[in-house]
Amino acid sequence: MLDLLEYFSDGETRTNLADIAQTFSLPKSSALGLLRTLCVRGYLEKDEQGLYQLNETFRIQGFSWGGARLTRLLTLARPVMTQMASELGETITLGVLTAEGKIRLVHQALSSQPIRYEMPMSTQLPIHCTAMGRMFLALKTPEERRALLARYPLSPWTKYTVTDSAQLEALIEEAAARNYSVSADEVDIGGTGVCTPILDASGAPLAMLNVSCVSARFGDKKNLIIKAVLEQGQQLADRLASGGAAV
Repeated sequence: MLDLLEYFSDGETRTNLADIAQTFSLPKSSALGLLRTLCVRGYLEKDEQGLYQLNETFRIQGFSWGGARLTRLLTLARPVMTQMASELGETITLGVLTAEGKIRLVHQALSSQPIRYEMPMSTQLPIHCTAMGRMFLALKTPEERRALLARYPLSPWTKYTVTDSAQLEALIEEAAARNYSVSADEVDIGGTGVCTPILDASGAPLAMLNVSCVSARFGDKKNLIIKAVLEQGQQLADRLASGGAAV
């Protein structure tokens, strides 16, 4: 695995599974397993063409900063997310903002409920209609926000997707004011997302902690979900800032 990281370490390498298997003389199944692990850990990204490359944080900042924080956060977040999924009965996701201006899932703790919200880890989500995307936008400057939203059309994913610019701006400002964002039935009918940011020591959002709830259950547990996600998001940020020590 270290050989793979060194291979991608120049930040410019973009290649597919077949090339990796050939370069390292590995069966495709073994190469795929290693690549998937590096993607889940946040070191690599896979684009829509199936090409792997170094995570944008590592490309910009190198291995001594940025990406190491995400890796440490994943270590801290996994048991927390598993416990949240058990206590809330809903799926918990951790998402990051990619250099392309989309939301990428980096970890998912699934609910044990027979009916649950689940999404493939390879999915690239829009920023305008997801709770995570809107929360990232809420923490950007107005100029950065406009630039991100201008990259893609405000397309309706469902009949409930907010595509009006003024209404969207109001939702983003609301998320900024209360430090959590909600998106109900806007990406998938039947799914509601509630998220809060996990901030680094400088106050910048490193990732979003999100509860992916079945909409039919959301009304009865709304307050419980919001309380849990705010508390756990803050605790993870505190532990990250303290180097992972218990707080």
